Amino acid sequence: MKVITTRFGVLDIQEDQVISLVEGMLGFSEVTRFALINDELGEPFKWLQSLDDPSLAFVVVDPSRILPEYQFSVKREKVKAVEVKSVDDLTVLVIVTMAPNVLEVTVNLQGPIIINKHNRLAVQLVLNDPQFSTRHALFTDAPETEMEFQEAITKENRMASMRIAIAG
Repeated sequence: MKVITTRFGVLDIQEDQVISLVEGMLGFSEVTRFALINDELGEPFKWLQSLDDPSLAFVVVDPSRILPEYQFSVKREKVKAVEVKSVDDLTVLVIVTMAPNVLEVTVNLQGPIIINKHNRLAVQLVLNDPQFSTRHALFTDAPETEMEFQEAITKENRMASMRIAIAG
């Protein structure tokens, strides 16, 4: 199917690429169909582009890429809608909130999106765990070595490109 988007122009999305958020996103309950789009700058960022609203897209990241110890428990009835049989069937993403300074970019660890890899059904959870924040710093350390400084510049350039893309 052809989908017209504000950020990416016309996208050719196959039916098997459509992610159905069973209850929609928090604050966007009427928007339920999405596609995961690779960012032109590469990993770890992706875009969760709405197929129902051409102007709605979220920057997302796999939380294990930034916080390897990120784990949460959830009751089976919370994930029943995605028809999960095993934890291994799931992909977890968190939403990134962009900021002018790369050290101020955050991720929402309290609102992960879980996607069943097999049927592409998804749900956004609300975790009531005080160890997780809705504004967890994506990049936490100021660079100390020349190599870290160069990596920080590369990250800052990526963030700047993402902010430009978000601004449209």
